[in-house]
Amino acid sequence: AWAVVLARLSGQDDVVIGSPIANRQRRELEPLIGFFVNTLALRVRLEDNPSVAALLSRVKADALNAYAHQDLPFEQVVEALHPPRSLSHSPIFQVMLALDNTPNHSLALPGLTLSPLEAELQTTHFDLTLSLHESEQGISGSLEYASDLFDKRTIQRLEGQLERVLTAMVADEQQRVLELPLLSAEE
Repeated sequence: AWAVVLARLSGQDDVVIGSPIANRQRRELEPLIGFFVNTLALRVRLEDNPSVAALLSRVKADALNAYAHQDLPFEQVVEALHPPRSLSHSPIFQVMLALDNTPNHSLALPGLTLSPLEAELQTTHFDLTLSLHESEQGISGSLEYASDLFDKRTIQRLEGQLERVLTAMVADEQQRVLELPLLSAEE
């Protein structure tokens, strides 16, 4: 759904979305403290206007293939592709999709009361980042954006478009993805 919305709004039928991955495939790495995250560049092609079911199948296969090669550092991918470089944006992709499905364990220490703090971000690394959080209640999300490129109303409209596309995808998996409704009745 994220790729469909981005493709429709950008007029592109080939979209690349970055996705961080924990990169702890080996069991002995799991208990270690440290930052092992790598970024995968996931390419979504919509030039043939596939059905929802066909797109989901394609994205699943591409994602599994990317996960199988997650040990390859993103920096080496960039080096091999030699994309035009700019200080104004990240190479390969400018949009992220991040899923946080880590268990939400509370930490209890004797004599201490602990509670999580939300960090306020002042900058963003990408033009848009859709962050999804998995919990017992389901999946919720937030959209982080570069405020020099987007304003709050634009992002709210984008959130509505994403919700409409998701709703339409669930309603009929045989629909063509480039024909899914983006606009509300008012729009």
